[in-house]
Amino acid sequence: QSSPDNGEASNQNQTYNSSDYPLINESVTSNLDKHFIINFTPLRDRLFEIQKEYPQKVYAYFLYLNNGSWIGINERENFTAASMVKVPLAMAFYKAVEDGKIDPNTPYIVRDEDLDVDFGELYKVGAGVNITGKEATRIMLESSDNTAKNVVARIMNDTGIADPLDSVYSFFGWTFDVGETPGYSKINLRTLSNMFIALYNARYNSIEHSQLILEYLSKTPFDDKIAAGLPKAVVVSHKVGIADSNQTFSDCGIVYAPNRHYVLCLGSNGGNEAAANKYMAQVSKEVYSYVINN
Repeated sequence: QSSPDNGEASNQNQTYNSSDYPLINESVTSNLDKHFIINFTPLRDRLFEIQKEYPQKVYAYFLYLNNGSWIGINERENFTAASMVKVPLAMAFYKAVEDGKIDPNTPYIVRDEDLDVDFGELYKVGAGVNITGKEATRIMLESSDNTAKNVVARIMNDTGIADPLDSVYSFFGWTFDVGETPGYSKINLRTLSNMFIALYNARYNSIEHSQLILEYLSKTPFDDKIAAGLPKAVVVSHKVGIADSNQTFSDCGIVYAPNRHYVLCLGSNGGNEAAANKYMAQVSKEVYSYVINN
């Protein structure tokens, strides 16, 4: 077990009111000491038992945010990222905002080439309408909208940022061989979880923008995976990934269990979405119960 490397802090020494940023680690906003250290060996054993109940390949990564203890199943193996790349894209967008390269409130005209019918509803408005980068980012994260993703990527490209994901992945140590063309179609749960940890600790983006991204992710309607195993009142900032073509499904995010926040990233490959959902809901319920009751 170990703690992930989150890189250097992007925030200066400032005093914040933690109630203004409820989705950010309180140790960042209020300098609270870490506590609630828990033995996760029984939970690890239980997850391995659950794994045996499913014929498809499954992935799991759990990180207890109060002390950095973690457990995993196939957490370092790459799988199809699908819509998961929308999280680092949003992080890259707001990093460009912080660097003064983009005004998030500037309106952009949706083009024909932005329209994507595969996921989301924004394509229905058609080309020619105005949308700000901030609004496109919100729709991209809340609804996992592909048209909104295309708009965000084009805004950055028009600003001269041809590979918006490069700086984010580089921040987490994602490297490519010399001469290799960077590709982002694959990801592993450790890399994916580190993005959420960076948001939680406001290490890549500012506290304000980290809070905003996590807020968007907390409003997603996709409640049949990790959220299905949680009490309705528990907030979870998460992102789903759906790749029907190769039967790969995933969900990753931060579960704000009372005083005991944790990252949970889950994946399934080789079965249909119903089987993936059942696995993720079962694991999520098991993890939440363990964290709350120990």
